Amino acid sequence: MPGSRPLRPDDPERLGDYRLIGLLGEGGQGVVYLGERLDDGEASDGESKGGEPSGDASRERFAIKLLRTHLSGDERARRYFARELSAAQRIDPSFTARIVEADVEGRTPYIVSEYVEGRPLSDAVREQGPLAGAELHALAVGTLRALAAIHQANVVHRDFKPSNVLLSADRPRVIDFGIARALDSTMSMTSGVVGTPAYMAPEQLNGHRLTPAVDVFAWGATMVFAATGRSPFGQDSIPAMMNRILTADPDIGAIASPLRELVWYCLYKDSAHRPTVPQLLAGLEENTSAAGAFAPTPTPQPAALPAPASPWGAGPGQWEGGWQSLPPDAPPPTQPPWGAPPHDTTPPPGVRKNRRWLPAVAASAGVVLVAAASVAIVQLTHKGDHPSPGPTGKAGVAAAADAALTKVVNPSTAKGGTLRLTQPSDFDSLDPGDMYLAGSWNISRLYARSLLTYRAGAGAAGLRPVPDLANGPGQPSDDLKTWTYKLRSGVKFEDGTPVTAKDVRYAVARTFATDVFFLGPQYFREMLDAGSYAGPYKDKNLDDFDGVTTPDDQTVVFHLKKPFADFDYLAALPQTAPVPGAKDTGAQYKNHPMSTGPYKFESYSPGKSLSLVRDPAWSSDGIRTQLPDRIEVQFGLAADAVDQQLLGGQADLNPSGVGLADAARAKAFADPSLKKNTDSLISGYLRYIALSTKVAPFDNVHCRRAVQYAVDRTAVQTADGGPLGAEVATNMAPPVLVGRQRFDQYPASADKVREELAACGKPSGFTTTLAIRQGRPKDLAVASAVQQSLRRAGIEVKIQQYDAARFFTDYAGKPSYVHGHDIGMILSVWGPDFPTATGFFPLVVDGRQILPSGNNNLAELNDSTVNGLLDQADQARDQTTREGLTARIDQAVMATAAIVPLVYDKVVLYRGTRLTNAAVSPVYVGYDLATTGVG
Repeated sequence: MPGSRPLRPDDPERLGDYRLIGLLGEGGQGVVYLGERLDDGEASDGESKGGEPSGDASRERFAIKLLRTHLSGDERARRYFARELSAAQRIDPSFTARIVEADVEGRTPYIVSEYVEGRPLSDAVREQGPLAGAELHALAVGTLRALAAIHQANVVHRDFKPSNVLLSADRPRVIDFGIARALDSTMSMTSGVVGTPAYMAPEQLNGHRLTPAVDVFAWGATMVFAATGRSPFGQDSIPAMMNRILTADPDIGAIASPLRELVWYCLYKDSAHRPTVPQLLAGLEENTSAAGAFAPTPTPQPAALPAPASPWGAGPGQWEGGWQSLPPDAPPPTQPPWGAPPHDTTPPPGVRKNRRWLPAVAASAGVVLVAAASVAIVQLTHKGDHPSPGPTGKAGVAAAADAALTKVVNPSTAKGGTLRLTQPSDFDSLDPGDMYLAGSWNISRLYARSLLTYRAGAGAAGLRPVPDLANGPGQPSDDLKTWTYKLRSGVKFEDGTPVTAKDVRYAVARTFATDVFFLGPQYFREMLDAGSYAGPYKDKNLDDFDGVTTPDDQTVVFHLKKPFADFDYLAALPQTAPVPGAKDTGAQYKNHPMSTGPYKFESYSPGKSLSLVRDPAWSSDGIRTQLPDRIEVQFGLAADAVDQQLLGGQADLNPSGVGLADAARAKAFADPSLKKNTDSLISGYLRYIALSTKVAPFDNVHCRRAVQYAVDRTAVQTADGGPLGAEVATNMAPPVLVGRQRFDQYPASADKVREELAACGKPSGFTTTLAIRQGRPKDLAVASAVQQSLRRAGIEVKIQQYDAARFFTDYAGKPSYVHGHDIGMILSVWGPDFPTATGFFPLVVDGRQILPSGNNNLAELNDSTVNGLLDQADQARDQTTREGLTARIDQAVMATAAIVPLVYDKVVLYRGTRLTNAAVSPVYVGYDLATTGVG
């Protein structure tokens, strides 16, 4: 077949119902094969006819991608991957390669897409030279139409580049759409960036939330390659390219107008100032004369490119007029249509900049995403605790920096007005049973009452869960395997129907339907003794669900496979919010969940907006306040544009919990009137180095201790964004864990370093390898700081970067690879699912959970003392005892010296000036929506 190569000896001959007949390509994400569908006889036989592939030209051909990710061992990753693929399958295939099907359930995940006969743009340009004139114009328009279709399906490509553009006979096609996002979505918080460095936007390198603007940046860079044969930021070493993308102007060569100016604006560092795909199409399609030669356009041509709409009016710096296409020798407008110019050095010929721009900073604020390690920071109710109305905590105060961390800022009981929320992306889901982001859990409190929830307020008061739908905490059996909850009376759905125990049972049963719901936590499915139950859509008889029983309308009983003392933490998940079976619409339930809270859905347009209005069936529950008349949420703006809305007063808060990006954070802290509205929160994530206890010399505890004493954690903090980006860590447990105690078992000491090196037989030091994720500037900066501090102690560290997508499957998380390549140190990040010993420690230090691949216990620590303490935490009935074990486990782990804590990541939040009752909830890593109002 043209474009394919023969299969290699170790290549598979079949995947699912497809025979592989050739090799199309190979990359970091996987191997792409040419295949054809087996007929019924072949499929049932499980092998090809005669045992040989036919390669029958009459059969339809497919491109089949065999993924090389941690999907094979991570069930949560599979759910995210399936969700993104589902969105990708809805993309109009006119300018793309249609996804036919995918197997994310089998042992080896793969994707089947339409096979497009055509050459990659990368090959065509290298072999035949750059494109020009009508050919270049057709490429630009065709690829933009492909991106428009991709974005219309709420998918971000994230890896748009010349090799992913195929030049077919009739039109250009964009391939691999959605796959990059799917892979990124499956990654835990410790995973890396998806993309190709030469075409990655600054926000991808900085670790910020990604939007369609990253595809616009990559499209601009790809058009430069198509027109000049080179990337606008070079194609040499990865660090050099990254530095240019973050700080330097692009080299766009000689490109004719209007493509010239459009490409320049696409490559703005600030994503908020880039044009949208529809704006780019308008600029090209109304200037078709540009498809000719490179000659200057005689007169400017209006292109009618409006600025991105603001949901509440134009924000600061937004351009409200039209845009004119400029010839190469004509002056630009005073301000480009999407805001201030991004660059501060010499522009290309004919483009003069009139305003200065601060370049992006490589070290970004901590991004708090709870998709893989949810920061469910809670504390169980003690006997005698009862909910109290409204926000709690210390007395209310006026706006001041960090005031909302411990107090309620601008307290008020005034009702009325509209609370205006904005965030770059939609919530992962609005179905309480299928959400895992902290911001989603936060907003769900407005319409979904779970068995337990969290006391509204700041600081310690906001960490304490209180009864919500239930009238008290769970009552455990003697063996901690049965947990019983009694419901409050009088709770109703928005239609006036009473809530019963059966509605809670049905809600939990839904979480077992993994073919419908991919996103929510799987604790119930893993812990409940429910046999092979597969959810209420496959088995409509709820009596078959043994994991939860309901002796009467007010009693809910959970049956566990094994003891778990912290089960009340799970009862506080949104997944226990009741769902009436008669109103359940399966995957579509997220479009209008039946409310039991103070607000109900008025309208929801996925990816665009959400409107909530008062629920008249709700009565005061002692936790929520129902102050605003309505709540409006706007999605789709770039992250930087969201920050502009907040700082400019057009939005009240960003509920995602991500916090301000670098540029907005710098602006806020430079202006006292803005700084007083900021709160710097420790997110709960520990950045640390695991020392491989099975790799010399770290199989000797004294060599491990030498590293502990030698590391300069202040230098690491500086590399991680300074005091605003991180807090120095001297022990494992982050401050959010109940029972956590701060201690420093290894204070910096040159004398101790020499003493420990001598004790481990390495008085002159030693050499080792530190593994980090490729394409992560922050990881590289932290690793370099560690390298420099250890060098002063005579310990030479070689930094080795590995593909982030395979870091925990094929490299650092694969013990056999670590041993075979003498990897002594591994840089990683970890955060709690909930703030107890059982929510933080087990996966990273329990010696019985070391896996052959996808391993999280990177140090391969298997210490009997640590393991025994973890078992005690699982089975200790008394809460005070469990909390006391947190510090004991931490001390036991630090005694092994196998984990080198570096810093705890921080995030800077911003509250709008209209916001009342503003209080930071560490549970949701943001301002608690249950009690906020507007003034």
